[in-house]
Amino acid sequence: MKKIGLLFNSSHQIGGGHFWRCFNLAKILNNKNREFFFISNKLEKNFVTLLQRKKFNYIEVNSVNKISDIKSIIIKKKIDVVITDYYKFDAIKKKKIKKFVNTLIVIDDYLHKKHNCDVYINNNFMTNIAKNKIKKLNPNSKLLLGIKYFIHNQDFLTQREVNKDKKNIKNIFAFFGSSDPTNETFKFIKSINHFQNINFQILVGRINKNYKKIKNYCKDKKNIKIFYNLSNHKTLKIMQNNELSFGSGGINLTERLFAGTVSVAICTAKNQRDALITLSKKKIIHYLGDNRDVNIPLIKKCIENFLNNKRLFQSLLKKTYKHYNTKYNSELLRKRLNLIINKE
Repeated sequence: MKKIGLLFNSSHQIGGGHFWRCFNLAKILNNKNREFFFISNKLEKNFVTLLQRKKFNYIEVNSVNKISDIKSIIIKKKIDVVITDYYKFDAIKKKKIKKFVNTLIVIDDYLHKKHNCDVYINNNFMTNIAKNKIKKLNPNSKLLLGIKYFIHNQDFLTQREVNKDKKNIKNIFAFFGSSDPTNETFKFIKSINHFQNINFQILVGRINKNYKKIKNYCKDKKNIKIFYNLSNHKTLKIMQNNELSFGSGGINLTERLFAGTVSVAICTAKNQRDALITLSKKKIIHYLGDNRDVNIPLIKKCIENFLNNKRLFQSLLKKTYKHYNTKYNSELLRKRLNLIINKE
């Protein structure tokens, strides 16, 4: 029985993206010969319930960053493989963890870091220059780079129905992550008051502290519908029924692109910036910039531009379909990681 530990953190400030990425990866790798241990700080109850349904173990720690505690868990549970999705681990701490296990797999979105690991996964869209930079920094690691290694939700792939013939924008989706610590959602809904002929579908995550404020602001607005804490399945259905989307540069951006939805992105974290700039240069997304520089008038102007410029919309739609299509599924990622894990 292979024992696999997944190290990550989840909070209002960080959001739930690391949980979902680890959860989806565990589902991809899951079989009867493997046991999974999710090692994190205190998780939301709905996250714990999801782990229980899948019969994944959950171990709560005060701090993921405390290597002595992680070492104790690895030894006690006899964990063979550790997967980290935690940006605060530096190369020295990763090297220490690597000593305790047969295989260390690191998931990280930054381009300029060294990782003392066996396998490094960065499934963002990136240029060859960025890939070469990563290779130079990590010459002894197996590198799984680019969107072909995107960690999909398996339900997402089976239910995906891309409509590449969308012509007019009638529906706009917005989601700024599970927690949205900078409150981009409220900024967005204050930007859309005069677009009465557009239907807006706004998703709010469970750990978004501004949910009640958002809900109260929109309660009398007939063309704005607020969704709260939806499953991935329901989120996919909503995304597919919208022609245009707004959101941050996290995991949901890639899901929106795979759903075939033209995407406007706002950077809400440093690790998102390189991928967003690359996607923008490739003209796959419309990038509004850093959240501190994006205001209500800019969002209004962006929506008006899309409504009045069908060429812009059609161009992004074609690019989205070209680069994010069904050939990128989880099978390649599963095969590569299975080969590595099984060779221990």
